[in-house]
Amino acid sequence: MLRRRLYIILGFIAVGLGLLGIPTPLLPTTPFLLLAAFFFARSSQRWHDWLIGHPILGPYIDAFRRKQGLTRGQKLRIAIFASMALLVTGAVSPYWQGRALAVFIWTTGMVALYLSRSAPAPSTHHEPR
Repeated sequence: MLRRRLYIILGFIAVGLGLLGIPTPLLPTTPFLLLAAFFFARSSQRWHDWLIGHPILGPYIDAFRRKQGLTRGQKLRIAIFASMALLVTGAVSPYWQGRALAVFIWTTGMVALYLSRSAPAPSTHHEPR
C-alpha cells in the first residue's frame, strides 16, 4: 500500500516535470512521461489509462512506443513554447552573454527539432471497396 502511494506520487511528479519540459528548452518531456507511465502502471490502472489516453501527453508516449518520432503538431507546439521561453529569457537578461546564450540555445534547439524524426502523416487515401 505504501509502495503504491509512493509510485502514484512519483508518477505525478514525473508528469509535472514532463509538462514543465514542453515549454522549457533542454528539459526533456518524453522521458518524464515514460517514467510517469512506468510508475502509474505499477500503482494505478486508472491513472495509467488517463496518461496514455490524454490528448496532449498520450501521443508523446505513443510515438515513442511506435518509434515514430514527433508529429508536426507536437513539433510546432515545442517550437512555439521554446521560442516564447527563450524570447523572454533573452529580453530580461541584463548581459549580452545571456542574450547570446538564449539565441544559441534557440538556434540549436530549432535545428535539432527540425532534424529529428517526424511521425508520418495520417493516411487520407482510402481504398475502394
